[in-house]
Amino acid sequence: MLFLLVGLQNVAQSSFPVKIRDFSEKYDAIISLNEKNILVQTKYDEYVPEYILHISDKTNQNIVLEAYLSDFPTHLLDEKDEAIPNIRELPYGSQSVLLYEDYNFDGINDLALMNGYESCYGGPSFDIYLAKSNTFEYSEAFSVLSNDYCGMFQIDSETKTIYTMTKSGCCWHQFSEFKVIDNEPKPIKITEQSYFRHQNFVEVTEISYDKDKEHVTEKLYFPLEEMTSQILLYFELEKKEKVVVLYEIDEKLHYVFLQKDDLVEFYFPQTDSESAESKKDFAYNPKEQTLTFTNEKAQYQIYETEQNIGIKVKTNEKTYDMKGVIPTAIGSLKKLNIKLTNVINENP
Repeated sequence: MLFLLVGLQNVAQSSFPVKIRDFSEKYDAIISLNEKNILVQTKYDEYVPEYILHISDKTNQNIVLEAYLSDFPTHLLDEKDEAIPNIRELPYGSQSVLLYEDYNFDGINDLALMNGYESCYGGPSFDIYLAKSNTFEYSEAFSVLSNDYCGMFQIDSETKTIYTMTKSGCCWHQFSEFKVIDNEPKPIKITEQSYFRHQNFVEVTEISYDKDKEHVTEKLYFPLEEMTSQILLYFELEKKEKVVVLYEIDEKLHYVFLQKDDLVEFYFPQTDSESAESKKDFAYNPKEQTLTFTNEKAQYQIYETEQNIGIKVKTNEKTYDMKGVIPTAIGSLKKLNIKLTNVINENP
């Protein structure tokens, strides 16, 4: 049994029964009043829903599925007061009470029936009924993809892939891909994005599945385009297509060394020194136009003149000079004259 709780205005009783506008060449759907006050048992409670939904075979009028509704989205009625099916404004927009699509990619359309607004952030949620021998059978495995994520899932019939999305606040998102195996959706790839607040990075965790093996990769990305107003110095290196960036957050200086696609290779400082206001992570020499910082492995020095720009790395008593490309430079070390709490001025 299906219990639908939508919470929108009711249709006048004189308008019933309400037909769901032709959604199938094979089936009809009618919403009627629950005049006998039939009691519905859900996993949480018992209810007396107001409406009954019947799916019937057009050839013989036999009922192939009976479901129960407490309410339904009456704003999706046409000029004939018939319910409009198959509206999917994903993930949070208008959703029809009935969607008729092929969810398990067997070439036969299935049913998605709205069970309320129980997905994330009050989005619409659906129970899925798979077509089987001239009837429809409830599928918990497919229903989870709507109820436990954000709104109705998306399908790609060409690649036979199902996509879901869920989130928590502004700073965590999950995107999943599923393939249908043995008539159930199985995850093949899950991508989680979270924001690394200390450095304003995006942390991406990708989980992929190969048969029964799980593979996990973790990467950090720097949102370069979103940070343009906070960048003090940017330049590209002559070799290896790498990028050097100095940027400011909350009056603190940060350094990041990027690979292609804004992938973070190295960043500094790697701990938040906010609790130790006297700690100076960087040493700036305005006379020499250099910025120096050190960790346990190496000493780094960014230099800038009218003719040259780059970064020198000293490690194991060797110094490597990674020269930058002057025309690519944006900003300047001279911008470090602004108040930065973790920078010491060596030659004021």
